[in-house]
Amino acid sequence: METSAATPTRPPHPTTASPSPSPSSLRLWRSAAQRNLRNQWSHLRTAKDKWLAAAADGRSHASALVNAHLSRRDMPATDLGVLKDMPGIRDKASSKLALREGQYRGMLLSAYKEMVLQLSYLVKASRSMRCFSKATPNRSITQFSDCQDDLNDSGDGGGAPVYRWFSILEFESLAQELVEMFVSELKLKRLLVLELLLLTFKQGLEHQTSLDWGDELYDGEQNKLQSIGLQSGETCPLPENWCADISGGQRPVNPPSHEVLEVYITTWLANVNINISRVDEIFGLAEEDMQIKLS
Repeated sequence: METSAATPTRPPHPTTASPSPSPSSLRLWRSAAQRNLRNQWSHLRTAKDKWLAAAADGRSHASALVNAHLSRRDMPATDLGVLKDMPGIRDKASSKLALREGQYRGMLLSAYKEMVLQLSYLVKASRSMRCFSKATPNRSITQFSDCQDDLNDSGDGGGAPVYRWFSILEFESLAQELVEMFVSELKLKRLLVLELLLLTFKQGLEHQTSLDWGDELYDGEQNKLQSIGLQSGETCPLPENWCADISGGQRPVNPPSHEVLEVYITTWLANVNINISRVDEIFGLAEEDMQIKLS
């Protein structure tokens, strides 16, 4: 592959690179930076795979929740055939379905929680690619760290290539592109989780009677979202161009129709904000430059 085709575009306004180090210092820095980049991109790969696995689990649990909900909601009008005259059969069936809804609801929340966790790992790895000189008592020994001790050290080796072509800035640019896709998709998934949880609230299965966009979906969610950069104050910002009434108080009183719920499940399955081909390309570019196979 030609270098011009492989090299990603630098950020429009990148952080000012540190002065070019001496050849001996650059050699030491590059060795440490290569180890760190291998580790961080391996973390990115692992977190990406686990996020997609959690999303697949979430889709399965969401489908099961919707099916149980629709079966219970339609129970009064369902033709039970020869069972229709059994005393209390509809109430018993509805109770069983309500129990299943509660189970699937918990499983859906667990899958969403795992997605938030893996996204936090993605973000952390994308922000940990720089390699800084570490102040040591013995100045004859050069050590490196992911923490910045010297404000004049940008941790990027003066913009030099780390392996073959890409600088730290270019690796960061690729990682940021990757993270932005998953951040956008998590916002969409969070909205779908919120709407699916509201099914049980509207039907009176939970003591809680309402749930708004700014509410925590599980204990500790706000802190985790804040660490990712999705949280501002007490509300998680909605994606741009989404209806303002999502934020609570103006939702339709009636539960969503079969067709709407089907759209929810299809949208979840599609991962509409994640370009899988581009994700694979990003990891392919990183692997080719580092000349390793990430695992």
